[in-house]
Amino acid sequence: MSMTNYIIVMKALEDGKFLITFPDFEGLTATADSEENIQSVATEAIKAKLTELKRNNLVIPEAKKMKEVSSTLNEGEFTTYVPVKEDFDFKAAMNTTMATLKDKESLKKGTEDLKNKANELTNNIPKGSENIFGIIGGVIAIINTFLVAVFSVKIPIFGSYSIGFFKGLGILADFSKEVKNIQAILLFSGILFIAFAGLLIYSSIIKNKNILLYSIIGNVIFLVIFYIILFVKLPGGEASEYISISFFKILFYLISFALAFVTYFALNKSEQSQISLNDGDDRNEEGL
Repeated sequence: MSMTNYIIVMKALEDGKFLITFPDFEGLTATADSEENIQSVATEAIKAKLTELKRNNLVIPEAKKMKEVSSTLNEGEFTTYVPVKEDFDFKAAMNTTMATLKDKESLKKGTEDLKNKANELTNNIPKGSENIFGIIGGVIAIINTFLVAVFSVKIPIFGSYSIGFFKGLGILADFSKEVKNIQAILLFSGILFIAFAGLLIYSSIIKNKNILLYSIIGNVIFLVIFYIILFVKLPGGEASEYISISFFKILFYLISFALAFVTYFALNKSEQSQISLNDGDDRNEEGL
């Protein structure tokens, strides 16, 4: 999960407790029984507020800087940072993604356009070569998985540093648990993308349209899940300004899936033609 440092303002009360306010979340307050409990109480309060904002699809404010908060302190108040690791609500993220997709009429139009283009291509595919586009799509997906960066990190003085599924985080992972977790996710995801691409190639070679369709759907679903997790795991706040997601990688995956769809439509059309031909032969035999 991404880690964000939020500032809290504390003030000792007469009964020995501490009143906690949160400059990033107007109106939010909490009370800690002792100084030792301040961090845990503040963390839980912030997490609860973040969950509420996400559930209501409200904007999560960017964490304020210490300079902004320090200039507004009253007598007896003091500040500290509270690092908060955001909990990943996978169900909510998926629901939000699917709702967004359903609300876009352009998605429906784009799907129809893709289907029409695929049908146009299938009309020009020579008989017996229906599987060629699926094989090409799988190969593109494998090359894309190995060679194209998932994201890049801009390091001052040193320039951009590319991070892929199998490269880029080895040295940094030794110094940070968060980076090590991201590295594990990238490695596991890279292996799955290769497996799904291999399934595209295999199902195209054996010309099994059902396996091909399931592998395409699996590829698309996993692509969405991966990038949802990636956006959640990458650092937020000021650090996010130095990180760039490679949209070319997403584009190459979408191209490979589109090519696989062409093979699916071609195989489906070939099967329908064969069924029609067999039905015609059966009717001729009955006539005889």
